[in-house]
Parts: sequence; structure tokens; C-alpha cells
Amino acid sequence: MSQFYNCIAEKYDYIFPLSPAHQTFFADELQGHTILDVGAATGNLTAYLSSQGYEVTAIDLSERLIAKAAEKGITVQQRDMLTIDELSTFDNIVCIGNTLPHLDSKASVQLFLQKAYGQLTQGGKLVLQLVNFEKYFAQQQDDYLGNLPLIVNDKVKFERFYYLNEEGKIRFKTILDDTIENEELLQPIFADELTQWLTQIGFQAINLYGNFKKDPFDKEKSMALIIIAEK
Repeated sequence: MSQFYNCIAEKYDYIFPLSPAHQTFFADELQGHTILDVGAATGNLTAYLSSQGYEVTAIDLSERLIAKAAEKGITVQQRDMLTIDELSTFDNIVCIGNTLPHLDSKASVQLFLQKAYGQLTQGGKLVLQLVNFEKYFAQQQDDYLGNLPLIVNDKVKFERFYYLNEEGKIRFKTILDDTIENEELLQPIFADELTQWLTQIGFQAINLYGNFKKDPFDKEKSMALIIIAEK
């Protein structure tokens, strides 16, 4: 995962800016005082949440993303997301940006969810955001699952494609500015199984949305899957 993000670190903020919808969503949903930002990247969400008075701990694996955050005066710790049980407890744990599917198996995803439950204070919230993979599996042609929307502006062009390999993992191919090609394996995760795992672990009040504007989640149409679950 870190190699992939190291390659796009210089253009990351142009590819994935923090939108007003993000800000409104988190202003409405988070509670308490402390937040763990998992997969914090260049720290844009961390900086926003800090400006709103939260005490934020940010972690990521990519050295270059962490360095870009440091250039902006934002501290992001280099830490594997499966070691969050070594940290203190938090009122909120946030894991957005399709970070969760970068884990290497469904067992690892479930392990992270269990550790997140353990690190939340009672009544604390877990916020997850990932791609709605069911939409892409429904349109599969041979090994091709489709492309994500093109990201293009005066600073960057970022193309993204999904292919299914023989082991059931997604080959995530990207092309940055028509020159830098990269490929990463993703673990597909579906809404129903994710909801089931969260319920089995003990999470309650589980809500699903199709975007940060809180439109209802539709497995056939939604581009994203956003889940809020409470301990």
C-alpha cells in the first residue's frame, strides 16, 4: 500500500482534496473530544478536525504522504492500522479514502474492526468509507470490472481501473498524468458482510450512506459506501 501512495504523494492533494461535503458530514457526525484518523495521508482531514477543536491522532504507512503532511505542519505517525490497539482509546475512529480494502484479507479487515471496537470509548463512533465494490462486480466483463471516474483538473490527471484476479482480489491499476503507471491489490468488501461483521463484534446503530451528503446507500448505483457504527 505504501508504495502505491508514495508514487502519487506529490499530487495527492490535487487528486483527493477535502470537500465541503466532507466538512459538513464530520461536523454533524463526530462527538466527544478525541479522534483517531486511520490512513490520514497528507493530513487534510486531520487539520480540519483539529481546527474544530478535536484532539486528533493521525496515522499512515506512506513515508512520502507523511512527509507532505509535515510540510504543512501536520503530524502523521507512521503506523500499521492493525496496531491501533497499542494506542489509547478514542471517542471517534475515522478510516476513509478506501483505506480498509488495502488490508490483505477479509480476516485482516475483521481484525481491524475488532481492534477499532476495543479502542473506542463507550458510545464512540467508527466511520468507514470505501468504494461500493458491488456496483463494479455487477458489471464485470471477463476480468474487467470497470473504471472509477476520471479525476482531471489543471494540476493533475488520474485514471483508475479495476480488474479481478484469480484469487478474487482486485487489481487496481492507475495512470497518473499519462506517464506514471501503478498497480495495487485490493480486498473487495461488500456492504452486507461489513455490516454483519460490525454487528457480530458488538457495534450498534449502524447506518449506511452512498456519499458524504448522506444520500441513501444503493448497492447498484452508489459509488461509495459510508458506514457509521457506534460502540
